[in-house]
Amino acid sequence: MIIGIDVGSHKIAALIGELLPGPGGGVRILGVGHAPAEGIRAGEVVNVEDAAGAIAASVDRAERLAGDSFDSAVIGITGLHIHSRNNGADVPCGRRPRPVDAQDVARALEAAGTVPIGPEREVLHVVPRHFQVDEGPVLADPSGMEGFRLHSSVHVVTGSQAAFNNLRRCVGMAEIAPARFVLSTLAAAEATLTPDERELGVVVMDMGHAVTGVACYREGALVHSATVGLGGRHLTNDLAVMFQTPFEQAERLKQTHGHVLPEHDDERTEIEITPFGEESRRRVGRRDVSEVLAARIDEIASMVMEEIQSAEYVDGPPAGVVLVGGGTELSGLARRLHETLHLPVRIGRPRDVVGLTDAAGGPGHAAAVGLLRWSAKQAHDPLPRRGAGGTSASMLDWMRQALLPRRDGRNGIH
Repeated sequence: MIIGIDVGSHKIAALIGELLPGPGGGVRILGVGHAPAEGIRAGEVVNVEDAAGAIAASVDRAERLAGDSFDSAVIGITGLHIHSRNNGADVPCGRRPRPVDAQDVARALEAAGTVPIGPEREVLHVVPRHFQVDEGPVLADPSGMEGFRLHSSVHVVTGSQAAFNNLRRCVGMAEIAPARFVLSTLAAAEATLTPDERELGVVVMDMGHAVTGVACYREGALVHSATVGLGGRHLTNDLAVMFQTPFEQAERLKQTHGHVLPEHDDERTEIEITPFGEESRRRVGRRDVSEVLAARIDEIASMVMEEIQSAEYVDGPPAGVVLVGGGTELSGLARRLHETLHLPVRIGRPRDVVGLTDAAGGPGHAAAVGLLRWSAKQAHDPLPRRGAGGTSASMLDWMRQALLPRRDGRNGIH
């Protein structure tokens, strides 16, 4: 069994599951556990003991429900310290043209994944994008193609070494075996996107409590990823400031009455609140509430659009935006984003999930389910490395496993 632990800024979600037999890559959920994300701020550890206790609590609850323990763990991470870039490299196949083999592909991927970074950063992912043999067409798998030179293009994701080490320490204190880290937004994409969406062009918008992750796909490959520093907490903060009310009451106001379509509100409809320093309740217009929330969502949409434009789509991603994360619970959000971004928008729910679907089938658990699928399908990219060092045995092992043809005739790249 596998456990996926999505370390967010508002809650930590732990899912225990197993891979279903067959080519579909489905997952059976056996246990679910949640805990408030104490000691975590904007995806980064700010108190080691509190964060370790929160991780341990979520795992303990999932294990009790599953009635068993897990064999391996995958940890979903996010944060503004995560950066990404595309890179490419060429490697020679020989003095004479010959068919490309798995070792050539491994060398090309390692060369493309070796990027200059500071000593304070680590490589989190090296995700293959595509290949070319000589000046030929773009290929998903170059194996068997004949040529002199192999070009590989990859998407490299890096993060703060200190942030990773702090989280590793928390995981160790929670008595969880050495685990792999995965960018939560990429995990959510693993759980929610269809092959057609990846091929046509699609954007995953992972709206969390403190940050929003963005991942752009085109022609079946990841072409851009980023994290913007706004999330659901900022909407609550806006309400607290605007109506001078405690944060907890502003959160209840958002959850109970909040939506982002103010044009649908009757200006006469009012809501009671209790401001700071007042014992009696005061009435505010519901439209005023929705206008505050809509303004912040429009700002987030503008920042996301900047990232979409960085992916250099022609006329935008045809498959639009897939919305995941805990922030998707806000009423009218998909419609507001559709009107603001001028793109199709759908709520992303995990696909091919059985078992505790009521507890884990919503968009807020897309990343946690994706972590299980990421691990179960053995779609591992290289283990984090410091700087741009030489060949890693674990890296080459992954490349061979990912790229050698499987029994079903497909390679491991997806």
